[in-house]
Amino acid sequence: MSEKYFWVCEFSTNTGEGNLARLYLNKIKNKKKIILCKIFFKNKIANKIINYKYVSPFFGILICWYLFLKKKDVTYVNYLPLWNFLIFLLLPPSSKIGPITGGAFFPKNNQYLIRKYIFPVLYKISEKIINFRYEKILFSTSLLKKYLSSKTIKRSEFNFVFNYIKIKKKKKKKINFFLYY
Repeated sequence: MSEKYFWVCEFSTNTGEGNLARLYLNKIKNKKKIILCKIFFKNKIANKIINYKYVSPFFGILICWYLFLKKKDVTYVNYLPLWNFLIFLLLPPSSKIGPITGGAFFPKNNQYLIRKYIFPVLYKISEKIINFRYEKILFSTSLLKKYLSSKTIKRSEFNFVFNYIKIKKKKKKKINFFLYY
């Protein structure tokens, strides 16, 4: 069994990104020996700053480059929002990526103008980079489909989250009801 290194920004069981990472790793764990990479510091303040969701991806990129230079097989699992084109641009050439996230639009949110006008531009930049660098593209949901070209859609797999979640069905108790009139 060959070794595979995975950078995870979030691996918690109580966050969406953490659960998405766990789901992704469970999907491929039978094929490879998984080695997770994450930065932890003894200092709580340093740990909080470094592992903040907008900072830790860039430490992850550095770790991916380190592993790449050591000729290791590396995958960047999460935090992978489509608007953050810098992640896709700065990752090492042979690295793989986990499910791409994003697409929720909240018109009442104070970030309305950014999400409506700036994000679509950033999505297109990321799409160009992704199409150039990756053959197969995995999206956590289909929310971003409306922002993508037909070329990208053909090369992509959508709804990763929904395809691998197992829903436990509860048996309904049958209630026999007779009405005699």
